[in-house]
Amino acid sequence: MADIAIDARKYFDYGIGSYIQNLASALSQLHAAHSFTLLVSTDDFGRINAPEGWLKKKCDYGKYSLGEIAFLGRDARAAKVELFHEPHYTLPAGLRGRSVVTIHDLIHLRMPQYFSGLQRRYASAMIRHAVRHAGAVIAVSHKTREDILDTFDVAEEMVSVVHHGVRPTFHRLEDRSLVERFRKSRGLDHPYVLYVGNVKPHKNIPRLLAAFSQVRVRYPDLDLVFAGGSCLGDNALLDQSRHLRITEAIHDLLQLPEADLVSAYNGADVVVLPSLYEGFGFPALEAMACGTPAVVSSAGALPEIVGDAAILIDPTNSEELAQAIHTVLEDSGKRSHLIEKGKVRAAGFSWKTAAKQTLTIYEKVLERCDPR
Repeated sequence: MADIAIDARKYFDYGIGSYIQNLASALSQLHAAHSFTLLVSTDDFGRINAPEGWLKKKCDYGKYSLGEIAFLGRDARAAKVELFHEPHYTLPAGLRGRSVVTIHDLIHLRMPQYFSGLQRRYASAMIRHAVRHAGAVIAVSHKTREDILDTFDVAEEMVSVVHHGVRPTFHRLEDRSLVERFRKSRGLDHPYVLYVGNVKPHKNIPRLLAAFSQVRVRYPDLDLVFAGGSCLGDNALLDQSRHLRITEAIHDLLQLPEADLVSAYNGADVVVLPSLYEGFGFPALEAMACGTPAVVSSAGALPEIVGDAAILIDPTNSEELAQAIHTVLEDSGKRSHLIEKGKVRAAGFSWKTAAKQTLTIYEKVLERCDPR
């Protein structure tokens, strides 16, 4: 039996936080012959419930701080941690191979135009340190693994792919009154296109707005709903929406509780993810699990995740995106086909499988570790 610690300081961060929460829950259900500890920030300590049988310890080092890099590994060794899992590329120093690091994407290096020189250098240095010093690297997609191997000097056998899962709560709601109550509570009186995620530059929102304005010529009552980031809270996107005369059709719902997000997916006519780069693509998978057709970019890991169960588009072509949305809205046969294919595709991604694969990686690293 080994003592395993998981860095959970990003427990409430959007994508990585979801990864930590779901992985910890699924690992706890495997009843592995190891002891597990979540390292959580002092501010979050009272908000986080560790799985039954797991420990929870405070960690005072801030995210992206010098302290986490210089001292967190030392503290883990002092506490007799035998394996440390860092769910982001910020792997602490000094763990002597007794670690697993998860890398979600290489966006700072693949889309450098959207980041400062300091941000790019920091990401490059930290990822290089992580892949050189971790006992194993988990990539969340084959695309991310390919990017890691193309960019850094690391042996292929050190990098394993473990896909994310989709929670069972993301499913088709047979009780449609739940969807109607949600729509009424959010003032969603018209059919809508749904986008889920932040509005950072690589998410390609300007082309989404341009495509939506084209679709709305034929569907003047169609709305565009944002869950997560705020479109109208971004000055450039607000100016573009005004120029396109679609501001009144945009609804910013911001971060939603999970039950409301499930209803949002279920109420949408189509979910769109036009990113220029994705290391995985949770919204596409969640949409398919909820029985809603998805239109996604052909960039990054998205083709790998959706297979043939969604419409793939060139993210640099707003006309192609508009035509794909038209297809879903107008072609009932295509729509039904996407819904059925999507549900089958999403069913292949489970957190139980991800946990089993992760536990196997833990145990291989523990076997390789120098007992000294």
